[in-house]
Amino acid sequence: MAGVKTFELRTKSKEQLSQQLVELKKELANLKVQKLQKPSLPRIHTVRKNIARVLTVINLNQRENVRAFYAGKKYQPKDLRAKKTRAIRRQLTKFERSQETEKARKQRIAFPQRKFAIKA
Repeated sequence: MAGVKTFELRTKSKEQLSQQLVELKKELANLKVQKLQKPSLPRIHTVRKNIARVLTVINLNQRENVRAFYAGKKYQPKDLRAKKTRAIRRQLTKFERSQETEKARKQRIAFPQRKFAIKA
């Protein structure tokens, strides 16, 4: 039997996926018992990969649901935030950069940038 196709798994519900996972794990347990009599059993490889595919789709669905839950909220869990680089994450935001102290504001008003006309 060939491996389970991921695009088929994506269409299934959470209950169906968990049911398939249980079946695959039972099949793997049976194959491990059979392996004792027959040392070379290549089917174990495909079953293990199928289990991994099912678990991957389950995790993707969970992350998608959590992303949808936190969409538009002020804070997000760290694993859902943009990774970028450490330096970029620590940069001041656009709003923080535009902030000005009271003293600096008064100084800017009192001493504006001088404009000089250049004779042609």
